[in-house]
Amino acid sequence: MPKPRVVLLVLLLLGGVGFAQTLLEATAVVALASSLDPAVRLPTGSYKAKNPEPLLLRFPEAKGYALEAFVAKGIASRLHAAFVQQVLTSFAAAGYFVERQEEKTIDGEVRSLYLLKDSLGRSAILLVVRKGEELVYGFGKKR
Repeated sequence: MPKPRVVLLVLLLLGGVGFAQTLLEATAVVALASSLDPAVRLPTGSYKAKNPEPLLLRFPEAKGYALEAFVAKGIASRLHAAFVQQVLTSFAAAGYFVERQEEKTIDGEVRSLYLLKDSLGRSAILLVVRKGEELVYGFGKKR
């Protein structure tokens, strides 16, 4: 019978391998607010992604935006619809309202694009990718 320490070590190693295969790799930093707009409070379970490039590859129309990406982890990632609604509510509270929404499914990923406008009419974008229990999203302001 394996010792508990050995089992724990194996589980940690296997968990690390699975984590590296996510849509976006997150840093260990919990994201509380957007650095592009500090008024935007991010839902619990949001982590700052290391690089927004994978989102830009999925949404070429986002190339004109300064983009930051986030990963939802834990129970937040399993409650996709509620989590996205919480993100949209946070943006609305910060003055960003949805003007247009598009959604498509490609290779098992549900990709949602939300075109937002703030109270001064400036464009922003919210991108959401869901695949299985993974949920990543990105926010960008027009450059």
